[in-house]
Amino acid sequence: MVFGNRWVELGVVVKGQVVAVFLTVLSLLVFSLPAQALELGASGHKGTENDTQGYSLFIADNFSRRSPYYWRFGFSRYDDVSVEWNNSSLKFPLNSAEASLSYRHQFTSRNPMMRRFSLEYEVGAAVALTENKFTWPELNEEKFFSEQGDINGFLAISGHYKVSSNVSATLGVKHYPKMSEFGSISSVFLGIKFNLNFGQTYYGN
Repeated sequence: MVFGNRWVELGVVVKGQVVAVFLTVLSLLVFSLPAQALELGASGHKGTENDTQGYSLFIADNFSRRSPYYWRFGFSRYDDVSVEWNNSSLKFPLNSAEASLSYRHQFTSRNPMMRRFSLEYEVGAAVALTENKFTWPELNEEKFFSEQGDINGFLAISGHYKVSSNVSATLGVKHYPKMSEFGSISSVFLGIKFNLNFGQTYYGN
């Protein structure tokens, strides 16, 4: 039993370190990168299951001027995520801190309207911030469906429409092949993002 407890304690420490490293990297990127612009955005999510819904908040930027490659850090929350266990349907909330990389394809066309559209392909990882467990009193049994520090990968594809020079609307699909013990989770999202410019603006060559 002592040996088992030590393994549990070690797991808690390791997961805490993962979250700490994630937050440290986020801070370094946000405050140390010589960014001239930054994207801030929010989106609402509707899961493929009827009751699942949520939202995401994020910051993002490309790695260099005119680069189609972007980094992104954000926070996501899903409510009423369903899981089947012991012939019961259970629902839990899920909070995650996320980091991702993406490639954004800008449409080129003589039509000014088409030039407002772009497609983004994203791959990333989510660190669980919530612990979800269910206690079965009759069986004297506990079941963990997610623990703080769990890392889960995700994929997303989204379309962007530039409403103005600083505002864009987004529509996309996000998929977690496996979210802790919940299995796969997919959602459709609709959102908005703002481009914030910092520093001086230069003109000419």
